[in-house]
Amino acid sequence: MTKLQVPTERVLANLRQAAATLEGEALDATSSHFGRKPKLVLIASVSDARTRAICATGVGNSLDTAWRAAIAHLRKRIPDENRWRWIKIDVLHSIRVATPPEVLAELSGRRRNYFRHGIAFDPNFNTALLEQELNGIAAWVCDAGRPLGLNFERINRYLQTSRKQPPLSSGVQQLPAWYLFDTKSLFSDRTGEVRILADCGFGQGLRAAPMVADEIENLIDNAGMYLTRQMRDDGSFVYGYFPAYDAVIPTYNILRHCGTLYAMLEAWEATGNGEIGRHVPRGIDQVLRTAMRRDGERLFVVDHANHGEIKLGAQAVLVLTIAKFASLTRDARYLPVGRALAKGIVDRFLDAASGAFVHVLQGDTLTVKDRFRIVFYDGEAVLALLRLHEIDRDPLWLTSAIKAFEHFIRTDHWKHHDHWLAYCANEITRYHPEQRYFEFGLKNGFGNLPFIRERETAYPTFLELLMATLLLVDTMKTTGNPLPPPFDVRALVEAIDHRAEHQRFACFYPEIAMYFKAPQKIAGSFFSRHHAFRVRIDDVEHFISGYCLYLHNVVRIRRRMARQRET
Repeated sequence: MTKLQVPTERVLANLRQAAATLEGEALDATSSHFGRKPKLVLIASVSDARTRAICATGVGNSLDTAWRAAIAHLRKRIPDENRWRWIKIDVLHSIRVATPPEVLAELSGRRRNYFRHGIAFDPNFNTALLEQELNGIAAWVCDAGRPLGLNFERINRYLQTSRKQPPLSSGVQQLPAWYLFDTKSLFSDRTGEVRILADCGFGQGLRAAPMVADEIENLIDNAGMYLTRQMRDDGSFVYGYFPAYDAVIPTYNILRHCGTLYAMLEAWEATGNGEIGRHVPRGIDQVLRTAMRRDGERLFVVDHANHGEIKLGAQAVLVLTIAKFASLTRDARYLPVGRALAKGIVDRFLDAASGAFVHVLQGDTLTVKDRFRIVFYDGEAVLALLRLHEIDRDPLWLTSAIKAFEHFIRTDHWKHHDHWLAYCANEITRYHPEQRYFEFGLKNGFGNLPFIRERETAYPTFLELLMATLLLVDTMKTTGNPLPPPFDVRALVEAIDHRAEHQRFACFYPEIAMYFKAPQKIAGSFFSRHHAFRVRIDDVEHFISGYCLYLHNVVRIRRRMARQRET
């Protein structure tokens, strides 16, 4: 249900009231910098959701004077307040003075875009730029072989065009000091609801959101709708963006096309939003129309954008998508294609003697091009065969999956700690609940827990790996297989909760999307911070998949248990 829109004046009044609670602390925190006449520094940002936010700084001896200065400047820049759809207020609450070499040295030890402070290049904060502004214009330089630095050409262009301020002098890097600052932040849209944003940690600058069912469903729904917006009329996708300048990623990958369709089906299932699901057949038809090669009773997915290769992964993920579509809709129209694709996997990719897969075939000759390309393909293929068997009960798919899984065990494939292996380990033990199958899945999932727990990037397949492992533990309980002592389920669940929250910090909520060139285009998607906030359909796909598992198997179970305790 759409919330009512309120006048901009009401939104500003609500923000002004919330900002008043920050005034005393802000004046105290910055008094050592400004001396006996303390000042409050406030940065107001406004976006119409279609274009990059306009930002204005107000400096005064009180919140009132700083507020009036910043808002007056914004009104000059954007007189039509109906365009003030997203409004964010940042109040400085700490200032640290550092020389340019000290700042650059601090940058050199960080990943790109993981420097979490604003920077001013003058002591009066006339040139104060928020962390989000710097990220939004791709101000960080990360040339090969050189430490992270600042791109002053981009900063000056931004100051002149967006801030309407003069450029920094050519001697900015020789100044005696720069001024690093942190803020306490408030955000509101036209509903008038004020959100207090986190002021520290990986979620800095983003809204607090308890990981309850409604929030997870919103994340999934927004991401699913983002994917539907990327689908063109012909069923292909816009592959992705570098959002600082709304640059479209020109490459394409048919495997990721298929995986995106699969995630859209998961999002539809999780949220009940039929608008997401109804686009999937158009995407499947696009593959069948443009990327199919027939060889007798077998079909193959040809990746024309990548040298006409036939990849095991693309073959498998299309089978997964077809199986998911059939199970959700009871529409069997694509099942003959799924069986022909699976026959191609068994006949051309799987070694009947060893159980090993080859990974890539030449599209024109169907001969082996690469025996190994990436470990993901193996688990995808086994899972595809198992999911198809679940629908049509053809024993060929199950026996082939078992043969491949035996190869995984012999070769210690668990050392890859791969989410697809976790998926197929959980699935295959439902048919063959053998202890060594369980042990393989447990080692695959538990063996990397410390690394996963400490990883600073969002990396969404971690949540998938952990959730599939938790499902495996549940399968062990239902089949009467004891859990060996070294595997700590509490540590697994703690890591799951941590990753579910941590990857939320990669969501393009409005309060961060507004600083990029085309905010509405990326809102609700997920980004890769260390890749210049890149958004790609396959990344969004994995965020959706992990959250769907988390919603179904953790959040909703906890909600049900809480209700039972109440009654």
